[in-house]
Formats: sequence, structure tokens, C-alpha cells
Amino acid sequence: MKYEAHVTGREGRWWAVEIPELGENAQTQARRLAEVEGEARDYISVTLDVVPSSVHVQVIVDDFAQVYDVQERSAWIRAARRLIEQLETDVQRETRALTTELTAEGVPLREIAYLVGTTFQRVGQLATEEAAGATRSAWAISERNPEVFERAREAFLAVTRVAEPAPRRA
Repeated sequence: MKYEAHVTGREGRWWAVEIPELGENAQTQARRLAEVEGEARDYISVTLDVVPSSVHVQVIVDDFAQVYDVQERSAWIRAARRLIEQLETDVQRETRALTTELTAEGVPLREIAYLVGTTFQRVGQLATEEAAGATRSAWAISERNPEVFERAREAFLAVTRVAEPAPRRA
């Protein structure tokens, strides 16, 4: 059984939660947003006299007060954070690999730092760390791992795209 739990706003220190599938009086509350799913599941299972594990709840944060598009904006932020974390991992791996390769060719640390966009001290740390074991470059495995480059392309397009501000609601 799948139900939606709509977070409709704050009432004091509590979040107000409505479960439309159970009628207009199906309301509960949660102290924290992270607790909404569990509170809604408990409410539904008690109301319908079913085991909680059979109840699946989708939490939807509705607009409230003067805050709009909460659910959509939250989803965008979370997706962007995941993309950033993936890109950071990719950038670190490629920085280590290029540093290792250039160090092996005798390129000075300051020149490598310029190329990879960091300090020569950090390049020195990377070169020392990598002396023990080389890191494979994402470039070298691009044919087998094209999603690395797709993430980078998407991120580049996202930051270079000129977005129009969303219209303000009255």
C-alpha cells in the first residue's frame, strides 16, 4: 500500500502532516522532517489496522507561508550535491593521476600546480603519496567509464547555462 504524506507547514515546533488518501481529517505531526515518514506510516498502520511494513510512504513537502516549490527545489539541491560529490571524486582521481604522470616526466611541481589549478605544496603531497602506487587516470579508462565524462559535461553545461530567474509568486 502506497500513501503520500504531505508536510503542510509548521505548528509551533512540529511539522503538520496530512495523509489525503485517508480523508481530510487524517493528520499527524512530526518533530523533524526526517521523522515524517515513520510517523505517517504509524498513523496509517494504526488507522487501517495493518502491519507497518506493508505501508509505503512518500513524503511531499508542500509550499507553505511565503516559501514556494519546496519539494522541487529540495530535490534539485540533493541531486546537485550528488553530482558535485561524484565530480569531486573524479577531479581528485584525475589530479592525482596527472600529477603522477607529470612528476615521472620531471615536470617541476610549480608547473604541475598551474596545470591542475592547485598549490605546489598540494602537488608535492600528491606526488609523495602517489610515489607508493600510481592512480589510474579517468582519461585512460574513458572508453570503459563514459559516465565520468558525461557528469563533467553536464556540470559544465549547468554552470555555464544562463538561467532565467523563476517568476515571483504574489
